[in-house]
Amino acid sequence: MRRLGAAVASVLVFLWGLRAPSAAQEELPIRVRADFLRVDRARNQAYARGNVVITSGDVTVEADEVFLDLEARELVARGRVVLREAGQTVTADQLTYNFRTRFGSLDRAETRWLDPRALEPIQLRARRLEGNVQQRVCLHDAELTTCDLDDPTTPYKLAAEEIEFVPQDKIVLRNASLFLFGRRVLTLPFFVLFLREPRQQRILPVVGWNEVEGWFVKTSATYFVNDQHYGFVYLDWMERVGAGAGVEHIWRYDRGEGDYFVYGLGNRQTGGADVRLRLAHRHDFGGGFGVGVFSDLFRRQAADGSVTQNLYTSADLLFRDLEQTGNLFATYARSEGGVLQSESLSARALYERSLGPQLRGRLDVPYFQNVFAAGADLEATPRLDLSYFGPGFTLQLVAEHRFDLDGEGFPDDRFYSLSRLPEVVAAGFAQPLRWGEATLLVQWTAGVGYFAERNVLRPDGSLGEVAALRLDLQGLVSGAWAAGPATTLDGRLSLRGSYYTSGDLRGVATLSVNANHRFSDAWSGRLSYNFQEQAGTTPFLFDRELTQIHNVLFGLTYRTGFFGAELAGGFNFRTGLPDLLTLRVDWLPFPDWLVTAAASADPVLGQLQSAELSVRARLSAQWEVGYRAAYFPPGGVVVHDEVRVTYYDGCWAASATYYGARQEFWMEVWLTAFPNYRGAVGVGQTGVLFQQPYLPPSPVR
Repeated sequence: MRRLGAAVASVLVFLWGLRAPSAAQEELPIRVRADFLRVDRARNQAYARGNVVITSGDVTVEADEVFLDLEARELVARGRVVLREAGQTVTADQLTYNFRTRFGSLDRAETRWLDPRALEPIQLRARRLEGNVQQRVCLHDAELTTCDLDDPTTPYKLAAEEIEFVPQDKIVLRNASLFLFGRRVLTLPFFVLFLREPRQQRILPVVGWNEVEGWFVKTSATYFVNDQHYGFVYLDWMERVGAGAGVEHIWRYDRGEGDYFVYGLGNRQTGGADVRLRLAHRHDFGGGFGVGVFSDLFRRQAADGSVTQNLYTSADLLFRDLEQTGNLFATYARSEGGVLQSESLSARALYERSLGPQLRGRLDVPYFQNVFAAGADLEATPRLDLSYFGPGFTLQLVAEHRFDLDGEGFPDDRFYSLSRLPEVVAAGFAQPLRWGEATLLVQWTAGVGYFAERNVLRPDGSLGEVAALRLDLQGLVSGAWAAGPATTLDGRLSLRGSYYTSGDLRGVATLSVNANHRFSDAWSGRLSYNFQEQAGTTPFLFDRELTQIHNVLFGLTYRTGFFGAELAGGFNFRTGLPDLLTLRVDWLPFPDWLVTAAASADPVLGQLQSAELSVRARLSAQWEVGYRAAYFPPGGVVVHDEVRVTYYDGCWAASATYYGARQEFWMEVWLTAFPNYRGAVGVGQTGVLFQQPYLPPSPVR
């Protein structure tokens, strides 16, 4: 229902979608071409008849006859009216439009709207359409579908006595009916689709089955008090869980918005009741200062009277102007009942400020307080960043340290932490360097810092501390060049050296060279050499480099308009063994046919590792088949992973699919305009598998 509503909104935007006017746009010239044209200059009016074409800006109106008031910039068009704008077209019996106020009306309007969110045109028909898209548009006696509106047995259509569209706000449908194959299956006297709400809104109940809830029926309905107050009502039945009901109310005003959510569930599993309360509110005080609060409480009372309760609440304060930004975010959580009980408080203060045209500072202070049975753990890890942007380089100072605020009050304090006291890093901007016909980019980075790691796990299982000064220097050279008319090369070389006052010395070298060559229009190849190695050691964990690479990779590709194949492999110098060989093939034997295959082999063992085959074939306009299988030697296991038959009938389609790996059989039905939204029912090893879009008891905003 929400996707249809979005389609309605898109169509309406087009129908009255003249550009938001500036003063110049309001006075765009109106050009008229017709078989007969009479202009009354005294009254500033014009009358055109026969093949009339009127243009103003990017809007074109065609009609049998047009009366035009040049002073009011208003026209009335009759007879085979066609309105064109931005590549879209709408037809009508009569059009009234004012170029200055952008208010207009269409009698017996029809259009086939091409929406980027739909794969097929959306057909819209209305007895009368009037309004201004910047403010409000109304459709009277309207019909909407992605099928054929002229077919009395069209698979589906949505009809409404009135559709009210308020841009960026809501769509209100009055006396709306859903038709399936020409039969009315549902009528609602009133339905509101809120465009500002990201949640799903449904005109029909959601029916489904899952392992936790069993069979379920979940409904949601909207209500509307005014533009500032509206909401949703929920009523659910779950076979294994119970019945629940709730309401969510939303309010908005000039400087803020909020909502509360109340949901109660008669829990069949516990024999008691569940209650959830949620409150969210945000207010903008002006001057760049705003505050937001959120609270979520869940309470479960079992049949024996035991109570489990979880509370989460947060506060968010934000201040921002042109030179500085400040933010404080704090959360509090508590769980009670049952065996485990916990309580935690966390906060994070962030302040960032411009200290000059080339200097910027940032202070970040995270704070954590966790209460356990063994005591309370209090931690704070402030970090200060100063960044200087100089001519051709940047300079950054970082100071970071963990403070154990509880001292020895928490005996299980064994968390790893890293301190920078401080670290200074300078980095040069990439500079071009000519080397023959190639242009290289050269970069450098240098740093010095005192680092301390706490609670580091030693080989004997104990925890210790490591502290040392590190001097670091890194150079990077990269570039690409053409070695010939059909050959390109690119490469990257990085050298890094680090010295530690602990006596350790470590160097890391990284090299990557890639070559691509086109032998002909169909044949091409690539060769890549990769190397990464380190010498020496580091006393720290945070800058330890464990990756070691030394290999060569190759690929050979053959591709024509309907056939393609790629052979890839490599050799690992560290193990002294070749990599797996892989072959991938794709073939288009006929239009709307696709055959893909892949195989991998182990050159060391001299045997096939796996093979895959996928076929998709459109046999006719109505029928399509698909097949996917995999083969695993040496046991010779063949898995028919997917066998699918699909039937297309105009605007809808259905498929039957067997998944061999899961041993499940599924039936799916969907609208071809929206193939990602499908209804499905299946049969598998666990019985009936019934999937529908899940509507959670608490909508996530």
